Amino acid sequence: MRRKSNRRKSKLKKFCDPAVCDCCLYVGEGDFLCDQHMEIVVSDWEPTESYLMCQIQHKAIGGGEHD
Repeated sequence: MRRKSNRRKSKLKKFCDPAVCDCCLYVGEGDFLCDQHMEIVVSDWEPTESYLMCQIQHKAIGGGEHD
């Protein structure tokens, strides 16, 4: 019989990338938009000040699950 581990499972980090986060949209020319917060999170392929704002605000969405 297996024992359950007491270790906490680490939460997967979210990334501002359309392949990882359902709220992230590629809008062209290297820009990504967070459609939940209506902020540009990547501009010209570089993270902006708003990058990972969902994770910082503990409201990250990914994989279809709402926190």
